[in-house]
Amino acid sequence: MPPSLASVALIAAVGLAPQVLDVSARVFEVPTRVCDVDLNVLKGGEIRRLSWSPNGESMHLQTHDLRNGDLYDYIVDLGNNEISLAFGEPAWSHEYWNRKSALVAPGLPSLRLDLTENNRRTRPAPFTGPLNSGAGQTPDPLRPVDRYENEVTLRFQGEEIGNWINGAPMAGDTFGWGPDGSGALVFTDGRGRLTLIDQARRRQTLPGVKDAVFPAWSPDGTRVAFLQKAGKKKLQLVTVTLR
Repeated sequence: MPPSLASVALIAAVGLAPQVLDVSARVFEVPTRVCDVDLNVLKGGEIRRLSWSPNGESMHLQTHDLRNGDLYDYIVDLGNNEISLAFGEPAWSHEYWNRKSALVAPGLPSLRLDLTENNRRTRPAPFTGPLNSGAGQTPDPLRPVDRYENEVTLRFQGEEIGNWINGAPMAGDTFGWGPDGSGALVFTDGRGRLTLIDQARRRQTLPGVKDAVFPAWSPDGTRVAFLQKAGKKKLQLVTVTLR
């Protein structure tokens, strides 16, 4: 007896269902240096975005000049490892960044990042000199008694994946979602270690890496890119294959 249309539709839906990723089953290959990113040479003094092209053959790098707010766009050709100035941000980069930095997991709207904000008053020591020195204590005009600080924290399944104190938080500079429906992401911690984590809190940390920033998972899920600090205003663009 031939299958009903409902059965065919069900089979098709199951076949197209997103596959939730178990990151503990993935293995990092040896990281590959793509190119140097020297912010003493490139226009703009701060990194703002790192994005994959849909076909995985190039990447977009955006820098930001804090003095005047200007943005500069660069394309990295992953075939010849060359970086060149671009005329504006490609449409695919904007789409990738919005997806990478969203608070909701792509393809899994029930899976969200937790964002907490804490505004608090701090009270630093208002006097100069040690209290047990016997000398007279006088207020220090450079250290006011009352200060205020703002802390923003992002967490995924209870794991801290971003923390900013008195800074401008920018979603995406410390994490990036994996492929649509995977329920996984890549993030860098306070020491710049690169880690994959999934919704079951399984983890994989890339050994030997520190000072990594702007992790970006390729759309097909086979590679992760990141920038690694290599000196004052100098970084390296690195990719690592997952198998």
